[in-house]
Amino acid sequence: MTLTQWLLLLTPLFPLLLALIGCLPRLGSMLGYAALVAPLPALLLSFMPLEQLNMSALLLGSVWQNLPVSNTFLTFTSLLWLFSALYGLGYLRKDPAARRFWLLWLLTLTGNLGLLISADIIGFYTFFALMTFAAYGLVIHQRDSTALRAGRIYLIMALMGEMLILAGLFLGSAATGHSSLLSEDIAAAIVESADAGLIVFCLFSGFGVKAGLPLLHFWLPLAHPVAPTPASAVLSGAMIKAGLFAWFSLLPLGYMQEPTWGLILILIGLLAAFGAGLIGVMQASPKAVLAYSSISQMGIMTLSLGCLFILPDLTVLLLPVLAFYALHHALTKGALFLSVSFKDAYQGIPVFLLGLGMLLPALSLIGLFGSGAQAKLLLKAQLYQDGLPGWLITSLTLSALATTALMLRFLWLLWQQRSHQPETADWRMQLGFAATVLTSALAPQLLAGSLQITPLYQQPAAYMGLLWVPAITLAMAWLISRKGPAWRLPQGDLVVLLERGIVALWQRLKQLNQVPVLPTWLPGMESLKTLYNLPLPEQLAKSQIAWLFGVVVVVATLIMAVTQS
Repeated sequence: MTLTQWLLLLTPLFPLLLALIGCLPRLGSMLGYAALVAPLPALLLSFMPLEQLNMSALLLGSVWQNLPVSNTFLTFTSLLWLFSALYGLGYLRKDPAARRFWLLWLLTLTGNLGLLISADIIGFYTFFALMTFAAYGLVIHQRDSTALRAGRIYLIMALMGEMLILAGLFLGSAATGHSSLLSEDIAAAIVESADAGLIVFCLFSGFGVKAGLPLLHFWLPLAHPVAPTPASAVLSGAMIKAGLFAWFSLLPLGYMQEPTWGLILILIGLLAAFGAGLIGVMQASPKAVLAYSSISQMGIMTLSLGCLFILPDLTVLLLPVLAFYALHHALTKGALFLSVSFKDAYQGIPVFLLGLGMLLPALSLIGLFGSGAQAKLLLKAQLYQDGLPGWLITSLTLSALATTALMLRFLWLLWQQRSHQPETADWRMQLGFAATVLTSALAPQLLAGSLQITPLYQQPAAYMGLLWVPAITLAMAWLISRKGPAWRLPQGDLVVLLERGIVALWQRLKQLNQVPVLPTWLPGMESLKTLYNLPLPEQLAKSQIAWLFGVVVVVATLIMAVTQS
């Protein structure tokens, strides 16, 4: 075996082995340090030549490989997990449940890295599911009512996504005549399938849960604020990109020309980019603002993906740019999440350096600095195409309005909610945060791969085109802060409104003595008192997850039966 093949083998197995070793009673206290070294094989692999590892005896014949796009994903994923683990060593130094956290951390990392190198759908889905369900433990780590509620909604959305993914993978395999389990072969075969539209819908929507698509995003603004800060960083920076990587791997990009699908994806992306921005500026938690910012940024990547259904020939040029955009967002958003804890622990840190460390990632996300400016310029350069809607570039430019507003809101909340009796910041937290900020800033020089990056000073006209929208947004924000309404929306937006609406309806029916009999076949609905004290979706989530799982399996089976008849 070559060195690259050894690294392919170690990328998912090394963190898994460390997790197993950490289960030994005497070694449990070392799990945090194990998490620090666990991403190193993946980081080394991301800079190695392309190679493939065939394992015919594993899972019906697993194939692990590194490709140019997957190498980019491996780079930012391993770096963010590494820096967040270093940060977490200081963040969790007094947490009595740190051992449990680090064990789940290693399992989630195993899934996240494994799916990036899996070329077959069985291995890919296995690692994707491991990442999804192990991350549940990270979300509910605090074990309070808010965390448990967020975890339940996360599980409901995850299970719905998993069933859509399974249906899409089964139908995709059938499209090949069950002759291949390789993602590349399935993506190519979807075009010729009679169920092409259904397969694209299942895969796009199923992985869209992880990517935070509109109406599938409910878990994001609930899970991010309750998770420990290092977990929030990897949830938003790395794991949300697993949905994007799955789209790259399994959708028929470059094979299918469907302008209707392309326009749908563009409109969904614009809805996410602007809608999440509007909701995010009405949040009261810094982490919730960042969660909606992630939804907004994923919207930009979604609309770019839609362009490939309109112009398939653009795929070869656009995918590396989208991968770099994902790298920029992962490291920048990771740095912003890691900065949140410093509002309570900034004793001993020079105010100028801390403020600069928070400001630079925010400017980068807006597109005015470092990797953010380069990523937006590269993306716009590729989308200047005759066959695409004329308003697309204008919409992409205006999306900076939402990003600027979100960053202003985030920084203002950090300032308003800062502790006036701060704790001393642990040196490992400071080092992990500083490393993430510096890597994000230097990404165009260090991590651009084969992309040709033109320095900003050599393209002043293009760079000036990025400035006017943030400038207008800044002026509008100043006016609104002085005379505008102080609107607020709760975390979870539509979920909360749905909960309150249903409870209000039942209370109104009770007042009219027209309350219908609760179904006896729904456990957890025994009494109206329980219903009134807890929101209905939470009651359902508490005891009906297995029931929901069964229903989705039946629906997926019916879809397959109908489409194959």
